Amino acid sequence: CSSDLMIDVGYDMYLKLLEEAVQEARGEKPQKKAECSADLAISANIPESYVPSQEHRMDLYRRMALVRTEEEADDLMDEIIDRFGDPPPQVNPLLQVALLRADAGKAGITEIAQKKGELRFLMTEFDMRVVTDLYQRPEFKRRLRVDTGPVPGVLLKISQPNRILSEARGFIAAWAETCRRFAPEEAENDKGV
Repeated sequence: CSSDLMIDVGYDMYLKLLEEAVQEARGEKPQKKAECSADLAISANIPESYVPSQEHRMDLYRRMALVRTEEEADDLMDEIIDRFGDPPPQVNPLLQVALLRADAGKAGITEIAQKKGELRFLMTEFDMRVVTDLYQRPEFKRRLRVDTGPVPGVLLKISQPNRILSEARGFIAAWAETCRRFAPEEAENDKGV
């Protein structure tokens, strides 16, 4: 039943519902967090042939989704290897997506979606100064454009389809660094008012 639910609602929503159900069972109030969702066309799963128990697979999916640092990812991967042996290639991207989502959330990015050769990034605070600065960088030249949909965002043309995660992480790092650079200007402007 739970794997059918996961297919119907998607991996991110399934994990959110699972976490809320566990918290309710413990008598805790579900925490509301600003998280980044990621809809990427990559092969990432835990095959039944690698972890036969559905219960263990669901627990690993949950734990992977909660990873926020490289150290946590390394610790969890070490534990997985100790328990189940060397993982097949589609397991590691699960941890990479969790790290991507964590980095994006810290940078104020709420959604990453891949469509037709582009990555779409939505932010909690869209700042055209940051976009303009990123346009100037050689790695983003002719690859960035503003998405003027109902929620403004940034579209990044994918240059290497087999390196989607690294391209997304590169953009997130650049966005975060540029936002930090502009933050002192805002603090100075607030003082002068």
